[in-house]
Amino acid sequence: MNIIKLTYLTVGAVLLLASCTNDGPEPKSPTGDNRMYFRTSIPSGESRAQVVDMDNLDEFCVTVFNPADAVDGNLDPFINNILVRKSDESGVFSSEECVWPSPGKEKYDLTFFACYPAPASTGNNTTMSGIVPDFDFKITDFTISEDISQQVDFIAAYRSVSMKSEMYSDIRLDFQHKLSRIEVNAKGESKSCKIEIAGILIGGTYSKATFDFKPQPEAGDWIFGEEKQDVKYIYTPGERIVTLDNTATGVSIMGGTQGCNYAMLLPDEYAAWNYENDKTNSGQGLYLGVLLRVIDIKGKQQYPYTDTNQGPNALNIPKVYLAVGGDGTVMSQQLYKGGDGKYYTDSQLTAPYSLPQGSTVKEFGWSAIPVTGDWEPGYYYTYTLDYTYGVGLHAPDVKPSEGPNAGDPIISDKVGLTVTVKGWQNGTTTGITVPGS
Repeated sequence: MNIIKLTYLTVGAVLLLASCTNDGPEPKSPTGDNRMYFRTSIPSGESRAQVVDMDNLDEFCVTVFNPADAVDGNLDPFINNILVRKSDESGVFSSEECVWPSPGKEKYDLTFFACYPAPASTGNNTTMSGIVPDFDFKITDFTISEDISQQVDFIAAYRSVSMKSEMYSDIRLDFQHKLSRIEVNAKGESKSCKIEIAGILIGGTYSKATFDFKPQPEAGDWIFGEEKQDVKYIYTPGERIVTLDNTATGVSIMGGTQGCNYAMLLPDEYAAWNYENDKTNSGQGLYLGVLLRVIDIKGKQQYPYTDTNQGPNALNIPKVYLAVGGDGTVMSQQLYKGGDGKYYTDSQLTAPYSLPQGSTVKEFGWSAIPVTGDWEPGYYYTYTLDYTYGVGLHAPDVKPSEGPNAGDPIISDKVGLTVTVKGWQNGTTTGITVPGS
C-alpha cells in the first residue's frame, strides 16, 4: 500500500492539535498487550442487504495520526489504512498491526479516521494534503456502481483520543452513514388498465466524488466533480414482476432477490430534469425511470406502443424484452430482438434463445418522472409513485427524430408523487408532496 502523507504548511500548525496537559506518569498496559481495541456504534434503521449495521460489520479500515511525529511540517500516519477485524462475539475489533505508541508521547492526542468499506477493498485511491489547522485526509474517486444491486453502504467515523487518559482503553468509534438511501414504491387504482413493472432507474445522480475526512462529529464531507450517471436495476431471473391492478397501497418496485431494495447514492441537492426545455436531459437533471408495460381491461398492450396511433414512429420507442414464465409474472431471461424477429440472450445477437413451453416474451418500455432531491447523508428517502391517472413521460433516451419525443406524455402524463424522509440518526419521518409531471 502506498504511504500516505499529511503535509502541514507550518510546524506550528501541528502544535495547535497537541494536548496542553502536563506530562504525567507513563501508563502501563495492564495485560502486556499493546494492541488497540475498538468498539463501534452505527445508527440503526430498517436493515436491508446493502446496509451496514452492528450485526454485519465485521471489519473496517483505520488511519491514526500522532502530531508528535511531525518532522519539518510533514506527518506520516502513525497507523496507515490498516484493516481491523471483529475478534470475538463481544463486538471488539483489533489487529496486530494497530498498537499504541511507545511510552513517552502520552501528552499528545491521537486522531482516528475510520471507514467501511476500506479504500483498498473498493479500488479507491487515497491521498492526503495539508490544510491548516485541520487534518485533510481524502478518499478520492469514490465511485457509485451503475448497477443498484452492486451498491454498498459507506460509513465513516472520527475520534480524537487523549493518550494521557485513555491509553490502553477500548476506543469507541461512532460511525455515521455517509450515503443517502433511495427507495421507490408504486401504487395505482386505475380500473381501466393494469401496469406491470420490471425495473427501476434513477437518472442524473453523481457517479464519483471525493470524501474529505474532517475532525468533526460528522467525520467529513463530499466534494463533487461534474460526473453524473444513471443507475438502474432490471429484474433478474426468478424475480416476480410487480403488477399494479387497482393497488391502493404503495409496494416496492426495487426488486429484492439481489439485495437491491434500496439505491445507495451520493447526497446532494439535485434539480429535476427540465423535460420541457431539455428533452434529452443534457443538464443531467434528476428523474425516476420505471420499466413498465400497460395493459387495458381487454388485455391489449397499450405501452410500449403496438401501432402508430401515438405518432408515425411510435414503434421505434426503445423496448426491453423479457421472457416470463411460471404464472406469467416471473422473469426468466432478459432478451434482445434481432432484425430477423428472433430473440437472443446477448446484445451482440450471437446466442439464439429458445422460448420454453409455457413461457412468453413481454415488451417493456421506460417511463420517466422528473423529481427533485435534497438528499442528506444518513437519511433515506421513499418516493411513492401513483399511477392511478397516468404513466409519465417518455425517457430522455428517446431520439428526437423518432417521435413521440422525450418528455412527451405516455398515454397520460399525470403521475402523483409523495416523498417520505426518515433518518438513520434519529428515526424521524416527514412527508412532502411533489407536483405530478
